[in-house]
Amino acid sequence: MNNLLQIREKIKKANRLYNAQLLATKNGEVTPYRRSVFEERMRQAQEEMRLKESKN
Repeated sequence: MNNLLQIREKIKKANRLYNAQLLATKNGEVTPYRRSVFEERMRQAQEEMRLKESKN
């Protein structure tokens, strides 16, 4: 595999992890990344978005 492709893959992987950690953040604290925590935060965020949209 080309070194440039490997570097790109590492960058993509790091970005995905960073984004997942942001989603697992609660009240400014990064919680340990667990699938259940991530899914719960996603549900909460979606519910908050639905409530904001329904008010507008």
